[in-house]
Amino acid sequence: MQELKAVLPACELECIISNDGSTRLQMEEVERLSRETGVVFLNHSENQGKGASIRKGAASSHGEFIVYTDIDFPFGIEPVVEMIELLHTNPQCQFVYGARSKMYFRQLPFKRKVISQCLKLMNIVLLSPKIKDTQAGIKALRREVLSEMLATQTNSFVFEIEFIRKLMQRKADIRSVLVNPEPSLVFSNFGTQTLWRELINLVRIFTRKAPVPATVEMPLLELQPEPYAGGYADF
Repeated sequence: MQELKAVLPACELECIISNDGSTRLQMEEVERLSRETGVVFLNHSENQGKGASIRKGAASSHGEFIVYTDIDFPFGIEPVVEMIELLHTNPQCQFVYGARSKMYFRQLPFKRKVISQCLKLMNIVLLSPKIKDTQAGIKALRREVLSEMLATQTNSFVFEIEFIRKLMQRKADIRSVLVNPEPSLVFSNFGTQTLWRELINLVRIFTRKAPVPATVEMPLLELQPEPYAGGYADF
């Protein structure tokens, strides 16, 4: 927070921490941060998914520009600053997404690399060739399109695909900034149940059906919710 204030002195910053049922947070650190001016901590005891957590956090915000990212700032603060400057200098721009660099994909575990490339191809076919990436853990938007985010129904990681689809239907001005992973970022693989859930939610996004709940049952496979926490929220 102090670093952002130093590089954005003209901005009145508000930091909202939206905890989606994670027990891995250091509560002493959270309490210390919450005592700082402009910091709000939203604690959700029940895990509902990344989409639900981000919607709750964004709905509690007050600024004209809203930037959201994982709690560990996997891409550092540079893209945050770049996104804010892009929105500030381009009034017609309504949404900015992080486009992960080749260096990012080179560091992914093999299974995640395959999944990511498949998802990028799906984005091109189902959304637009102009959309290079949907799953980097950093986005920015103007308050004028916040209603589109709050109208999304998907609670899992792919909720942003539903959000971007709504923005494209609205013909919103969408732009991107290149993002690189922080050296300390640790990549992990996804379990089979998570992949099943995301695939089902993708299908339902594009067939206009209700999203899969955070916990559902399928033949031979029981899907459990996966907490949204910094460091592993990207495909």
